[in-house]
Amino acid sequence: MKNQDVSRRDFVKNTAAVTAATIAGSTFTIVKAESVRGTKANSTVQIGWVGNGGQGTRDAELLEQTGKAKIVALADYFQYRVDKAKEKFKVDDKKSYRGIDAYKAIMSDSSIDAVLLTTPPGFRPDHFRSAIAAKKHVFAEKPLAVDAPGCRMVAEAGEKAAAQKLSVVVGLQRHYSKAYRACKKLIDEGALGIVGLAHSAWDQGDLWQNRRAKYDKAKWPTQMDWEVEHWYYFKWLSGDHIVEQNIHNIDVISWMMNSHPLKAAGFGARTARTEIGDIWDHFAITYEYPKGVVSSNTCIQIDGTMGDVSETIRGSKGTFTTSNAKGGAGTASILGKRERGMTETPYIYKYDGAQGRDLHYDQEAATFVASVLGTGEGEDKYRNDTKYGVESTLSAIMGRDAAYKGRVITWDEAWNSKEKLAFKGAA
Repeated sequence: MKNQDVSRRDFVKNTAAVTAATIAGSTFTIVKAESVRGTKANSTVQIGWVGNGGQGTRDAELLEQTGKAKIVALADYFQYRVDKAKEKFKVDDKKSYRGIDAYKAIMSDSSIDAVLLTTPPGFRPDHFRSAIAAKKHVFAEKPLAVDAPGCRMVAEAGEKAAAQKLSVVVGLQRHYSKAYRACKKLIDEGALGIVGLAHSAWDQGDLWQNRRAKYDKAKWPTQMDWEVEHWYYFKWLSGDHIVEQNIHNIDVISWMMNSHPLKAAGFGARTARTEIGDIWDHFAITYEYPKGVVSSNTCIQIDGTMGDVSETIRGSKGTFTTSNAKGGAGTASILGKRERGMTETPYIYKYDGAQGRDLHYDQEAATFVASVLGTGEGEDKYRNDTKYGVESTLSAIMGRDAAYKGRVITWDEAWNSKEKLAFKGAA
């Protein structure tokens, strides 16, 4: 990020634990947001949840399953989602809010330590900035924005979070995989040798076919209601599927390469799914990284497509390779060179399960809670994922816009763009 790039060191410095007073009495200890880090291990993080949909429900469940966190407040655009979440998580009516500005009630509640942000991504920058301004710790789902102005807003708030010792975890859960982390360490130590090419993909069939209810538009009171309910198919809300979904795979390549891409070129179109929204259904992007490393990326959502959710980096000594696994189980490995006479390609690294099951989502939730309480260890003592979360979000946006515009887009152009995606009003 030209003249605005914030180093990882800037995000994690000055993170000494703050001693907090123990509050006795109730079953759940209420921990003030400004003093929560360093609290005793039996403290419970009070969480306000904004955006009560499916992904958020999984995140909320995993946070509570740590035994150290409780969902205590809700906010969503739709009342039916608030009601469903309220029943599931036993949240008081007085802390259940509905409407586009419902998040403000959670941010203004001083008893809430942290927020879970899982609305459509188009709302994320405003919610993220509001949470940091309110001194809340943040667990935010990816992506962090749908356009460059949103990325810059989140990056600025992330710097303020670091200064205030607020934990930030972004839902790029592969960063919490034991297998991926082990591969990352070996790659940093030179296990791949000279890297030449990389590839990542999220290729699959169409999605949300049952939910999108092609012919029920008339039952929604307004165009805004219709679009927010079917948010995935609208650019201003999802950023397109390369940003909302494929960000995971783009992020892994950048993480392993220790760099965001320098430029992107790409193609794509809207050919099969044309009856709803304005997003495309397939992209093919070429990213250029430092030292001339080229990474190809594909993402497809067309029925009949062969599935491929993976990341690969090829080097002169070895190949980093992954595959999707249900539940986020670790599948990252590094293959060595097959020499003459070998019947199989040897592994430089393969997860053997000695550390227990490698469940990315569970570990991500546990790391967030531990970071808030100041009980994490090593690199997880204090988490602030904002920098790589923003960079991976912008990388996906850069690829999307290169395909939209049909030309090469550089990192600096992408970062400085003033193009903002917004609701267009009634159709």
